[in-house]
Amino acid sequence: MKKLITILTLTALLSACGNSETTKTADSQTSEATNVETVSTEAKGTKYTTYSGEGFSFSYPDSWKTVDTSQMNPAVKAAFSDQSSSSTFADNINLTIEASPAGSINPEEFANNAVNYYTQNGSSIGISDYKKTSYTNKSYKEYNAGVLEGAYKHSSGKDVILVQYLIPTNTELYSMTLTYAKDTYNKDEVNEILDSLSITAPIEQTAQSTTTGNSSATASAADFFNDLTPFVTSDAAVLDQVSYDFIAKHNELFPASTAELRKNAKGLVNSKVTTRHLNKNVANYYEDFVKVSGQVVQVEEDNSLGSTFSIVLVMDDNGNYATAIYPSTTGDLLDGDYATVIGAPIANYSFQNVGGGYTNSTLIGASLVVAD
Repeated sequence: MKKLITILTLTALLSACGNSETTKTADSQTSEATNVETVSTEAKGTKYTTYSGEGFSFSYPDSWKTVDTSQMNPAVKAAFSDQSSSSTFADNINLTIEASPAGSINPEEFANNAVNYYTQNGSSIGISDYKKTSYTNKSYKEYNAGVLEGAYKHSSGKDVILVQYLIPTNTELYSMTLTYAKDTYNKDEVNEILDSLSITAPIEQTAQSTTTGNSSATASAADFFNDLTPFVTSDAAVLDQVSYDFIAKHNELFPASTAELRKNAKGLVNSKVTTRHLNKNVANYYEDFVKVSGQVVQVEEDNSLGSTFSIVLVMDDNGNYATAIYPSTTGDLLDGDYATVIGAPIANYSFQNVGGGYTNSTLIGASLVVAD
């Protein structure tokens, strides 16, 4: 099971692309012409064009071209890069909207988690020798937000500056990422672009409630599983609409964090469903809670989304596998322990094993993971 790469690191990965790579996808601007305002503005010598997406808009240098995002994670909503140079690195910008599973509204928490990831794992996504240079609070209207700035070495040898504007809401994280070669970095231009960001979709930044029926909370768990499913399955699976609606209906159970919620989750389990049933046709059980018990083959925890979530791979007594996405910590659970997973089945998929073959597994949106 591969190590998860979150949206913040994905935007950095996109930003780490060289000019030769982005050129391949830079010719789709015509297809998006309806989203780009033809009236440009002049500011400090740079001509800007405004891109309007669904629920947001921002300006970018008029000479930059569209990067095709159709094959990327759907959280990447728009991307543009400077194709005017023959340099091996292209200055670029992208904007992502990603589900925030715990409703954290602390932008510096997201920034610190991103710094930790870039520092420890950046080389795996083309970001070498990453160093944080600053973090600045930059409110978006009345909402908490901040700008993380850092520097790294591109594979071409270029020194690169990475700037990320982080705006967390109860249910989503808006992230605008700008990447410039050090010798073309223009602070005025960066500030102009950051200031141009406009979020037209309704957003909320208040303490999250676990009460059933809270509309901002209802979408949180479903969006969380929707966004992580492609990562865990290497883009082999997506969250079906039936699953999305079922998880949203039971949002307060992801995770089941109180004794009462744990009782409710266990009460929803369809005890007739086994891993053999799931392997045969998981779609038959999208609207069921299932229980899988077995040995923990691998357990990972990640806090780069602003709160801890876990990925747990379990093998049951029949040798069948289940992979749990759990929006919480698993405590003292370790590889080799025995555990029970309770949750909603999402999809069947395969992952490459150490022997070079492939292992089948059922992905489960976990409400509860407990050590046996």
